[in-house]
Amino acid sequence: MNRILSNELNLFAQELRACLSPTVLKDIAKRVGFVKRASKYQASELIALCVWLSQEIGSTSLTQLCSRLEASTGVLMSAEGLNQRFNQAAVAYLREVFRTLLAQKLCANQSLPDTLMSRFKRIRILDATVFQLPDAFAREYQGSGGSSNTAGVKIQLEYDLLSGQFLNVHVGPGKNNDKTYGTICLQTVEAGDVCLRDLGYFDLGDLQVIHEKKAYYISRLKLNTRIYIKNPAPETFKNGTLKKHTEYIQLDMAQMMAELTPGETIEIQEAYIGQNQKLPARVIMHRLTDDQTQTRLKNQAIREKKKGIVMKEKSKRLMGMNVYITNTSPKEVPTKDVHALYSLRWQIEILFKTWKSFFEIHACKTMKRERLECHLYGQLIAILLCSSTMFQMRQLLLEKKKQELSEYKAIYMIKDYFPLFFRAMAAGAEELVKILHRLYQLLSKNGRKCHRAKKMTVFDILGVVYETTVKPRQAA
Repeated sequence: MNRILSNELNLFAQELRACLSPTVLKDIAKRVGFVKRASKYQASELIALCVWLSQEIGSTSLTQLCSRLEASTGVLMSAEGLNQRFNQAAVAYLREVFRTLLAQKLCANQSLPDTLMSRFKRIRILDATVFQLPDAFAREYQGSGGSSNTAGVKIQLEYDLLSGQFLNVHVGPGKNNDKTYGTICLQTVEAGDVCLRDLGYFDLGDLQVIHEKKAYYISRLKLNTRIYIKNPAPETFKNGTLKKHTEYIQLDMAQMMAELTPGETIEIQEAYIGQNQKLPARVIMHRLTDDQTQTRLKNQAIREKKKGIVMKEKSKRLMGMNVYITNTSPKEVPTKDVHALYSLRWQIEILFKTWKSFFEIHACKTMKRERLECHLYGQLIAILLCSSTMFQMRQLLLEKKKQELSEYKAIYMIKDYFPLFFRAMAAGAEELVKILHRLYQLLSKNGRKCHRAKKMTVFDILGVVYETTVKPRQAA
């Protein structure tokens, strides 16, 4: 094994063991009251069942869980005995392990070497995933449909695209408001960060706070938000005082869209957003092609039917364009790069897709609340570990082999290694390094991102130099 690679894998193995070795897990269990007396079912067994053995506690039968537990750990329990172990102490323990992992910030020193974003510290992407639960959970986890009888969970995630760090995570009822959580996340925004958020988090007050923290934002603009420019010839009273109502001129969005040809983009560098706020920002307007507009209107019609709402005709007309606002300068992010940079927000959708496809975090049947929450926090621990490992491997493959790793492929390959990680954790750091090296070789061979002609990847958008697998077309 390459000595430098070995050293880096060894450091990562030590970080993992610092959070998840049997001794560390036992200390956390004692601290939260999960282990009070000698028992065959201890902290390591709960972590094994809910995390490493890839069991979906929310959908697998208790009998099958007992079978897998015995086969992997030698601990023999009855189905009812295991059910009793899913209690408040177990939930508190798994929640604390997850919080410890979040605070530890695995791979904190790893970050992509980018060029486009060289002036920015982190690319913060915030979004939420929502899924339904059996109606029996409606009291604790009310759904987002408005009915008190529906149940659902909403998990908020904000992470840094450059390092892979999970910055903020919250588990709550499906009805919880996105905008409220977006405001809470501002507490961790630092100077030099770039915040990418969808319209569900849109709040001019929040954008103002981001700007005051010397951080940056790129946001879509809600269609009913007013845009102004400064009036070059405002009116004054006889004593020279400015007439406030003449200070700004409101722009007609529909007229501006009509003046653009499909596919055209324009920028207003000194605009003011909001009737009362007057937030100074750059505005980038892009008119969609006719096909893109029709697709968006069809999707909107589906949403209206599903949610029982009707969008105003004026708003529907404006759906033919994308409008972005940002406080970055044209030098930092040129007009042509704004849309591409904002499109990085979709990377979080890939993560959410893996949560449901590979971890089945949404698969829950009717059971007691404590078992549901053990399922949720167990899967979140697994997801955090998998993501941290994936971002570590992404960094190493770029540095050593100039490869771009496919996040989607990597996640399921890493998850397949979880039983090996489980045994290596108990065996020691040296064994864990061997497993990590095997994983590195697998990802190098089969985990590279497939590159399509004319479709930009994350590395392309950020200006990261790597070896592409796309071959140029041969001349006819």
